[in-house]
Amino acid sequence: MEMNLGYAKKSEKKGIKFWPVYVCFIIFGIIIPYSKPEVRLTAVFLSIIIAGGIGLLTVNLLVMLFNRGNQMLHAENNQFAREAVSTGMLFMIPFTVLAVLAQLLLDWNAAMPFASAAMMTATATAGTEVMKKGAHGMKNILMPSLLAFVFSTTWMMLVGILP
Repeated sequence: MEMNLGYAKKSEKKGIKFWPVYVCFIIFGIIIPYSKPEVRLTAVFLSIIIAGGIGLLTVNLLVMLFNRGNQMLHAENNQFAREAVSTGMLFMIPFTVLAVLAQLLLDWNAAMPFASAAMMTATATAGTEVMKKGAHGMKNILMPSLLAFVFSTTWMMLVGILP
């Protein structure tokens, strides 16, 4: 009889990765200042910090919201919310690619609308992932969408006051 004493074998260990989501937020932070007529290095730096902060807040509050709202699932699997958010937030990738292409190839100044659409879609998809794991209720889609609405609006306001 083999005992792991809480340590999983490397082959059994399943890591939850959030780095693609954070990279998407950082890329949005890089390209958003280029929608202004004059680009300053301080604006790019502040935009990256704001985007990273919004990304950290969004991901961690989503995990907390799903854990609090679905106590039964949390009792069964304490990583269910992190897995759902990690999977759902991957829907930011296509919007990020489109925003970069629109900025670089088409010279459109539409990074912030792409960022808002990415957040709304990704958080609602994270809610759908939670429901696939057995959660019930529309709260799992409405509350993340409300959270994304508040954070994307805040992000737009903060970007508007960049130097």
